[in-house]
Amino acid sequence: MTTGLVSRSRGRPTKDRTDGREALLSVAVGAFARHGFAGADLRGIASAAGVSPNLVRVHFGNKNGLWTACVERLAEAMAPSLTAAARLFNDDSRPLAERLRDAVSITNAFYEAFPDVRDFVLRIASEDDERAAIVTKKILRPAYEAAQPLITAGIAAGIIRGTHPALVYVVLNSMLSQPPRFPELLAQLAPDIAPAVSRAQLIETVVSTLLHEPLATAAGILADSSQENQS
Repeated sequence: MTTGLVSRSRGRPTKDRTDGREALLSVAVGAFARHGFAGADLRGIASAAGVSPNLVRVHFGNKNGLWTACVERLAEAMAPSLTAAARLFNDDSRPLAERLRDAVSITNAFYEAFPDVRDFVLRIASEDDERAAIVTKKILRPAYEAAQPLITAGIAAGIIRGTHPALVYVVLNSMLSQPPRFPELLAQLAPDIAPAVSRAQLIETVVSTLLHEPLATAAGILADSSQENQS
């Protein structure tokens, strides 16, 4: 008499070690982003990951355990970006505008690597208050707290023409968190923008929209120009 696990080995490989766990997490983030918690199907996730459905129970216990692990995975993946943001704020050797531009690039790189994170957060936030609180604690609040000092400095210097760092943060992330097929969709609107360069041009557009010449500097240039004209 064979066990279910033994007979299962005749079919699809179970990937019952670390690679199976990572495969499940990678697929599950996208599934929860597209379908929400209730709509995500564990068998479908396992099938897409190429593993046995039993591995969800082995590694995560149940669907909630899998979802929680997805949140932890995204938080862990985000950690280097948060560290980089803190370094940018403390680096007084470089102009603030330059560091703010780097912050935009760092944020873009995260969304490019994890394009499903926006919908993952938005779906959960609209479905369940308890899970929304977890996402806020693990992902949203740490990301904002890391970015807030640099954004506040940019506002104070007149480089960012905003009234509150939280609003600027929301606008920045909304602009950069494009869907996975953003390059192809953009090409439908603007065929002259090749998909290969769409992200680079998006960054340039975000920078030119959010970052400006400091107001004090601009005022000084206008004053100098006015004096020259009068002379």
